[in-house]
Amino acid sequence: MHAKVGVAGAAGAALCALALAVASCAGSPDGTGAHAHGTAGGATGGAATLGTEGTGDPGAPAGAAGAPVFRLAAQSDGSHAFDHNRHTASGDRVLLVFRNDSGIPHDMVVERDGRVVGRTRVITRGETQALVTGLTPGRYAFYCSVGRHRGDGMEGVLEMTS
Repeated sequence: MHAKVGVAGAAGAALCALALAVASCAGSPDGTGAHAHGTAGGATGGAATLGTEGTGDPGAPAGAAGAPVFRLAAQSDGSHAFDHNRHTASGDRVLLVFRNDSGIPHDMVVERDGRVVGRTRVITRGETQALVTGLTPGRYAFYCSVGRHRGDGMEGVLEMTS
């Protein structure tokens, strides 16, 4: 799928690519995904869904530069599971990059105390969605809200530290 990208979008994409190259992570070797990143500066406030169009390169969010990156993927075997279910980051915002490697549509929702603080759109195989969200220190749940996927175990914990 192709889309026209303006100058601001191209500049933003370059910033996001730089942020991903500097701060990216792929999870721990044991598959649990528990790992930490350095401090990010400046809150973005709220959440913004970002584009993808299946390229694996998310569009650039305002304020993504310097934010720790949390990469998450749906399992390619079609199970209702993420590739890892725990992540720790420090700072006041995080860039969440969700890739769907499965033939089943999925999304990613982030919530705290029953309140949604960020979500991607539902995506299909090969698509990636990203969002940057301002978060206070604490424990957040992330999950797939499609069908019964969360009930089947497609969920995890995001721990934000100061």
